Amino acid sequence: MCSFVSIALNEIASVSYLELIKALAPVATAVIAFAALKNWKRQDKAKREAEFLDSLIDAAHTYIAEASKPIMLLEIAKIGMEAHAPTWESGDPADLAVKGAIAYIQKNGEHEAKRLLEVLEAIQPRVVKLRSLLAKGQVFNFVDYAKCQSAIAMLTSHFDRLEAFAAIIGSPTWNWDHPLVLKQLKDIMAMDPDDIRRSLQKENIDLLAFSSEIYKRIYGR
Repeated sequence: MCSFVSIALNEIASVSYLELIKALAPVATAVIAFAALKNWKRQDKAKREAEFLDSLIDAAHTYIAEASKPIMLLEIAKIGMEAHAPTWESGDPADLAVKGAIAYIQKNGEHEAKRLLEVLEAIQPRVVKLRSLLAKGQVFNFVDYAKCQSAIAMLTSHFDRLEAFAAIIGSPTWNWDHPLVLKQLKDIMAMDPDDIRRSLQKENIDLLAFSSEIYKRIYGR
């Protein structure tokens, strides 16, 4: 009798266990599917972040390499301005430098501005791409993204300054005695090609440092 009861209880337990497995199977499947989906989303996000950083760094390096051309033209123009300063006259060196800049612009300004604008036009798509990527990058909510924004903003600001330089030297008939025009002239005269080169190098280092931290988070290194 005991054996019969024991067998019966075992059969009931076995049936209950099977029923429990059947009942839990959909839950387990759902949990596994959820975990897999979550993992896939995490991997997909990491992949998109890495692709974004790759594109950003590539665009920045291309822009920096091509920026050397307009910077060189700026340097040549600055040398021309200095060479036209009336060294035979006495007076305030700053005033003589302004006279030299005006003389250079009146003689060569339009031609040199055209050369500079042609080079800038060629690299403008790089600037547009950098600024577009910078805007798109906000969706990732990167930590310290402000550092990246600052680096790209400074990099591309030099393009705007070079455009302003070309606009000023390309207008030889301006009233150079007008205070506003004179201020604009002095502003472009203060542009230093070496300062721009150093700035490009610094911003590139800052951008690489930012990207390196994100890569470490993505790849765990």
